Amino acid sequence: MRNLYKRIAFAIENQIIQKNYQGGRKLPSIRELCEKYHCSKTTAVKAYDTLKNKHMVYSVPQSGYYIVEQSLRNEEIDHSVVDFSTGNPLIGAVHIPDLKHCLDRAVDLSNNYSIRRDLHGTGSLRKLLPHYLQTFQVFTSVKNVFITLGIQQMLNLLTHMPFPNGNKTVLIEQPTYRFFMESLKRSGSSVLGIKRTCHGLDLDELEFLFKTKKIKFFYTVPRNHNPLGTTYPAVQRKSIAELAARHHVYIVEDDYFGDVVNDARYDPIYAYGDHYHHIYLKSFSKIIPWFRIGIAVIPTHLLPVFEKETWYSYYQSYFSASLVSQATLDMYIRSKLLAKHAYEIGKELNIRLARLQKCLEDLREYGIEHPGITSGFYTYLRFPNIVDEERLAHELRKKGIFISRGTLYYLDRSFYEKGIRISISRTNAKDIERGCEIIGLVVKSLTARG
Repeated sequence: MRNLYKRIAFAIENQIIQKNYQGGRKLPSIRELCEKYHCSKTTAVKAYDTLKNKHMVYSVPQSGYYIVEQSLRNEEIDHSVVDFSTGNPLIGAVHIPDLKHCLDRAVDLSNNYSIRRDLHGTGSLRKLLPHYLQTFQVFTSVKNVFITLGIQQMLNLLTHMPFPNGNKTVLIEQPTYRFFMESLKRSGSSVLGIKRTCHGLDLDELEFLFKTKKIKFFYTVPRNHNPLGTTYPAVQRKSIAELAARHHVYIVEDDYFGDVVNDARYDPIYAYGDHYHHIYLKSFSKIIPWFRIGIAVIPTHLLPVFEKETWYSYYQSYFSASLVSQATLDMYIRSKLLAKHAYEIGKELNIRLARLQKCLEDLREYGIEHPGITSGFYTYLRFPNIVDEERLAHELRKKGIFISRGTLYYLDRSFYEKGIRISISRTNAKDIERGCEIIGLVVKSLTARG
């Protein structure tokens, strides 16, 4: 029968909708479908392909077919509170059969690895990464790719590593990623800030700092910024690359969320640069949060000193990701499961961002401003000066709304803009609406009291 595959696909789809198939369990095999519907293997495969095209099922090689579940599953979140405070997805929020499959294959694969410390990472994964990075307009060679335990470890190493320009000062955006900023403070490093707004940077100020302040490197998160949630326009990304080359300043570019929000029209600063003054960083904790692993692309002329510093770092901390973590990432990329998870997260994220954008516009009536939403989990809410941040956080917590205080993301009060960071990584559309409504009412109450 010509349309038998459609009938089979329709029947399976109805079973999924009616929840007759449990999430995380295998769907009927090709052989079982053939026996049940008295059809050929080709017809059964075509039925599943139909459902795959609808993003209802997916296949795992040598395993079978599974239901596509939201990668950020809302049923695992406690909705008695609205947690705007963290950017970390739930550990259990990623489809378990994928994890089991990749871990099983990773254990088999890692049996062939040497336990000798390899500063670059495992050979299999390293050979895979240059082609993977091309998706993000990062073109490099195997010798320039390092696999690390995470971005924070890499940033700490770069901070203490001597650079050819001989400079000591690290320049960071204000506001910025809090844990690197705190690390700089605690280590006594020389650090300066430059204000970042919804419009990006003042390029004249950036050039002035590059020319006069002996900047070693500029740490920047061009897109999906934490905490602002904004992205530099292309003209600024290109200008930053040009200024770095002109004034012999290095750019350390953190593209931690690029897999999920990867606009084909977007080119990183790295793509505009000379590849001499640019270090590109990427991590995977937002997609596969059960292990820590990162990638660094290091310029060729920095390799000797970088490898030396990496080796010395073992005296104080462990730098490399575990062999199983590396093998698991290897399998995720090869099997295209990484791309699948990124797609699912992005699909759910777009729903949340659309609701957040509407809610943020509604908050303007309370004097609450925001930098605009472009992508990512984060945004920053600015409040009238009359609002006391500590009191606001206390009142919100009493009502079950958890936020992150704005002071955590600034070097000092000279840069600070009164406000809070909110993250939508552990919310759904209803949570966002309820949380923003309560924030507005609490701010209204605090401003009325004076």
